[in-house]
Amino acid sequence: METIAAPGNTWGIPGPVFLLIYVVLTGVVLAATIVVRRLLVRGPAPQTLPPVGDPYLVALLNRGSAAAVHAAIAALHARGLVAAVPGGGVVAAGPPTADLHPVEAAVHRSIAEGRTRYWSVLTDPNVQAVVAGARERLERDGLVPSAATRRRYRLAGLLPVPVLLLGIVRFCFGVAGGKPVGLLTVLVFGLLVVELLLLVIGAPETTRAGRAAARQEMRRHEYLRPVYRPARGAYGPTGAAMGVALFGAGSLFAADPVFASEAGLPVQSDPSSGGWSSSDSSGSSCGSSSSCSSSSSCSSSSCSSSSCSSGSSCGG
Repeated sequence: METIAAPGNTWGIPGPVFLLIYVVLTGVVLAATIVVRRLLVRGPAPQTLPPVGDPYLVALLNRGSAAAVHAAIAALHARGLVAAVPGGGVVAAGPPTADLHPVEAAVHRSIAEGRTRYWSVLTDPNVQAVVAGARERLERDGLVPSAATRRRYRLAGLLPVPVLLLGIVRFCFGVAGGKPVGLLTVLVFGLLVVELLLLVIGAPETTRAGRAAARQEMRRHEYLRPVYRPARGAYGPTGAAMGVALFGAGSLFAADPVFASEAGLPVQSDPSSGGWSSSDSSGSSCGSSSSCSSSSSCSSSSCSSSSCSSGSSCGG
């Protein structure tokens, strides 16, 4: 039976019919936004990924630039080129050698210039430049999103805007015509909230291929997990750096707790890595009550009640 629009209907479309059309349009445009964004940060096919190999690329891929500095400190310590000082921090214990990785060389130079804390090394412009160069390689390989990809990812969040504007215009016409607009208001407001979230949330730090590569390296170096207590020097400087790159600073705590503690590296409980992990890597290990309620490390200031609170602080 054909539906005849009443003379008083806004734009000649009955309210229930327009709401149905609007819900369908909203669902389609949101689904399209998700698909486009996922395609932008897909990266190369996982089955074509070669091993990353370089521990500093793995650190950037898995835990960020702070992990790259931690890994360099671990490698330099394994080489005997840095030592911890009482009270916290590290100092140069020998001149740099020719076989140092560029990240190691930059970190060693920074420490030799008097930056004894890892966070001061991290802010060294020379260290930042070397780390940025390593990140560019990951971008070329499609393992982390490039700046252009990040811009396109954010622009893709504008796809729902035309549908949002349609709802706003319909709302204005409905109010002017004295029509009920309660359900339309809820739909428009909900889409507005979603649109704001799409604009605020940027691209992920790694592509899907990058996450697959990180998991691949973790499987290849399973023996470096802190739970296995790898002996200091057993796998050389590269192994020391790779352990920190994959499993956080806790890998160094497991191999050489005295040095790691005196060096002032951040550490907290991380069951997923089988021991400890750097508190700089992510907030996930302190995001649930199960990992923080009974952990002694969460009684310290680095994992305060605000970071180890219950799910209610996240809206759950």
